[in-house]
Amino acid sequence: MYAFKTTSVAEVMSPSPQFLLELGNASWSSYLLPDVQAQVTTALTLYEREFKSPGTFADYSFVVFPMSKGYEGFLKQYFYDLGLITTKTYEGKRFRIGRALNPDVRDHQRDEWWLYNDIARLCGDGTARMLWETWLECRNKTFHFFPKQVSRIDLPAAGKCLERLINTMKAAVVCRWDELLIQRKEKGA
Repeated sequence: MYAFKTTSVAEVMSPSPQFLLELGNASWSSYLLPDVQAQVTTALTLYEREFKSPGTFADYSFVVFPMSKGYEGFLKQYFYDLGLITTKTYEGKRFRIGRALNPDVRDHQRDEWWLYNDIARLCGDGTARMLWETWLECRNKTFHFFPKQVSRIDLPAAGKCLERLINTMKAAVVCRWDELLIQRKEKGA
């Protein structure tokens, strides 16, 4: 007689909490500011809790929210450390990351805050596109409500968003690792 271990759909389709924790704690993550790291840790803790004992929520966006917020902080710091935005812009309230990353901004609307081409020049179009698409899928679609387009995230999708956010931040950091470390030391952050 064979004994089969029952596996939930979440276990089959989602990255394991252990996998995400290892990915999120790899050497690249030393670049993250403490506030961003706290958001990442909160999201991973929520995911682990729900993965181990899944609730019956219709929407698991709450698992992704903290890391999406951390992603926003990461991007602002990343742009600042690369010299793409000024201290005033970094600390201000007017800078819009979605607009800065959007490759479809019309030519006549592109200004000093449109950064897509700058990122593509520094890290390649693939990285620029990855930053933008991760912003759309794991931040905008998680945070915003669009009438007649109800978007709920199940637990496996939440896990995939966390994995995507981590991989995107990692790719951006690895692209300019040496330069970012020098900037961080010079700025005393």
